[in-house]
Parts: sequence; C-alpha cells; structure tokens
Amino acid sequence: MKRLLPTLFLLSLPVAASAQNRPTDTVDLVAKANGGRVISTTSTLDNDPAYSADNLIDGKAFVAGDTKSRGWASNKFDPIARDAVTLGFADNRQYTIGRLVLNPATDLPPERWAKDVEVQVSTDSADGPYDTVTQLTLKQSATPQEFSILPTPARFVRLVFRSNYGSDRAVALGEVEVYEAIDTSDPMGGLIARLESAITDLKRYKDVQIQGGNGGGQTANASLEGGVSSATLQLVQLLGAGEAQVPIGSTNIVASKNGGKVMAYSSIFDKDPQFGPDKLIDGANFSFADNTGSFGWSSQGFAPGREYVTLGFAQDRTRLVGKIVLNPISNQSDLRWARRVLVQATTGSFKDGPWKEVAALNLKGKNPDERGVNQEFLIRPVEAKYLRFIFQANGPGIALPDGDPNVNSDRAVSLGEIEVYEAATSNNQLDVLIGKFNSVLSDLRILRRKMQDDTPAPTE
Repeated sequence: MKRLLPTLFLLSLPVAASAQNRPTDTVDLVAKANGGRVISTTSTLDNDPAYSADNLIDGKAFVAGDTKSRGWASNKFDPIARDAVTLGFADNRQYTIGRLVLNPATDLPPERWAKDVEVQVSTDSADGPYDTVTQLTLKQSATPQEFSILPTPARFVRLVFRSNYGSDRAVALGEVEVYEAIDTSDPMGGLIARLESAITDLKRYKDVQIQGGNGGGQTANASLEGGVSSATLQLVQLLGAGEAQVPIGSTNIVASKNGGKVMAYSSIFDKDPQFGPDKLIDGANFSFADNTGSFGWSSQGFAPGREYVTLGFAQDRTRLVGKIVLNPISNQSDLRWARRVLVQATTGSFKDGPWKEVAALNLKGKNPDERGVNQEFLIRPVEAKYLRFIFQANGPGIALPDGDPNVNSDRAVSLGEIEVYEAATSNNQLDVLIGKFNSVLSDLRILRRKMQDDTPAPTE
C-alpha cells in the first residue's frame, strides 16, 4: 500500500489528452490457470490429443526440441469450410476485451502456421450469434504477437482461420491470450491510461536521446522539459526522480533480512531444522572448505516435480520480478544438488494460486566447483506476490542404466540459496523513472482488480 499512496493524489490531477490510449489488464482471461476453457473446435490433427486445442491456453508456448506443448492443429485446411476454435472465460462471465496475443509456433512445418485469423465474439451463448470484430494477420515468426482492438463486450471468443502459409494439410496455432480493456471513463481507469501514456512518452523520449548521441544520460529534471508532455512532467514531479539514486534491482527482495519469508514447502530432510527452507533466504552459503555456513534446504526424498518451496515478499507485496539468483551448494552430496528448477508466480494465494510458469532454470556444470557458485537468471519481468520453486532434476546429470536421467539421488534434492530482484534498470534516471512508473502501474492494475472483486453483485 505504501507505493500506492502517491498515486492517490494523482486522482485529482487532470487526465492527459492521450487518454485516448486504451489500456488493458495483465490477466490472461482465457488461460486455463485463470478458468478459461476451450468450448469447441472444428477438428484436431489426426484426432491426436497431443495437438488438442487445450494447448492454446496452457500458458506454455512451443519451443523447438520441447514437446511439452505442441500447440493446436486442425485435421485439414480448407479456406472455404474454415476451421475455428471457440474459447470461454471463467464462470461464463462477460468482459470487455481490448487486446489479443497470438503465437503461431507449433512443432509442425511453418507452412501450416496460421496467417489470417478472424476474431468473432458473442455475448449470448457459445452457439452465437457471433459478430466479427477484427481480422488479424500473423507473421510467420515463433513469437507472441500483440493486437489491440476496440473495446468489445464478449462472453465467448471464436477464432476463425482464414489462411495459413501455404499448406493444405492443416492450420496450426501455438498459444492464445485475451486481455480485458480497462474503462478509462472512471478515475482508476483514467489514471492507468495516463500512466501508460507517460511511460510511452518517457520511452520515446529516451530513444530520441539515444539517437541524438547523449544516451539519455542527462538528469531527468534537466532533460525532460521540452521533450515530453506536461502531463508526464506532472507525474515526474510527483513521483520524484531525485531520491531514486539506487538502480531498481539492487536489493534481494526475498532475503529474510529484507522481509522475505517462506510461505510453504514440501518436506525437510530428516525433519532436521538445519535443512529448513528458511536457510534458502538467510544470505549465508555453505562452505565445504571449512565446513561453515548455512546448510541450505534439503527435501525428504526426491521425485521430480513433487518437491517445492514457496517464497513471499515483505508485507505480502506484489513485485515486478526480473532476476533470480540460485546457488546449489549445500551440506549434502552433490548428487542431491538441484539441477533444474521450475519457477511459478502468482498474484493470488500462495496456497491456491493461480500459478503461472515463468521460467525453467537449468543450473550449469558437472562438477561441484563449477556448480557451487551463484548463478544468475534474467527473466521476462513478471508480477508476483509469491514465487514457487519446483525441483525437477538433481545431481550432475549422470545417465544411469534404466534410471531416470533427472534423478541422481532419490534421497533428497537440495539448494543452498535463492535471491530475487525486481526488474533491473540502469543507472540512467530515465530508466529509474520508467521502472517506478511501471511499479505503480502494476499496483494500480492489481488494486483495480481487487476493487472489482469486492464490488457486490447487482441485485435483480
């Protein structure tokens, strides 16, 4: 709440002329983790469940060489009798949608990837009637592609596939995301629009500064005037650039000394508190050289995907996480040291989520000297109130006959230390301001969702 206090004063400031920008929320409405579901699909390639339309909303984009989520594919491609997929939201709720993100990547030849996709919506039933709201053209590129649309009420969204990149065998799509449009006519929505406009303003100005050869290195108060709107200047003055001398991302926000805490865990080795999960955030690594320091955390037994630790931040604040540091060294055999860790995030409950996969971290090296060091992982910035670390492999990856290559010891999986940092920026004042604006914007979106959830349903 502390970060939100300055923003409460912003509600009394005039809304910028750029409020015509249409902001959207950051919760994917059709994600399976958020209650989204596939209502129907016209066909599936060879009726193979590996290409089920459920893959479109599982939150796992296809990556070459990885068959966890292959995406969806139809059993043919006919530009006349077009294939379609119909999606619904949790509890059949109606939302005003304003942005879609599609990723065409599947493990099928790129000629089959979707190209032109017609977006239809219905506010009545899954059977329609449907109205066409836009037609999207996807690049033949294995990346998430964003499309803003005019705010449109929808209870069901149907994607109709008009073309692919040249195959008559199938049309395929990897992932679909749908986001709610934020109403800018109310004070909270107007403020969110204003902040988004200010961030865009600052980023554009920074790019101009870099192109001009000064790298955007002037101080904020000296360089912003004349280059950005008066509305952005008001926000800069209110949020203040002067006190932000330390780059965002310099503090380990999960360290116990900084208020970080263990919310949940699967087990402790021999129920020995020396191997408790609190050792992951105590800031003291174990040293084999002199047998000193923290033992690190160890589980009781190890089966991939079943051992986990959930961490939270001070005051249960939501943070914009951008970097994770792991050190595998612990007072255990190196056969038990963590080798692959799945990281999930939630802005909801640490018990029930919903959880979103944000990274799979592979710890390097096949010998203790190489692995027993801090290993840094930059991730795509993600909002998180809690992070869950799920352990998927241990040891140096020795392939034993008839053994699980992910398990070098079934006695335990261990980890020495975890550090978490907010989305990193440079020392540049513009970067600091942009980071601060994004933090406030993240909090405002979360506050808006909470206010909506707390609003009583209208009586009939």
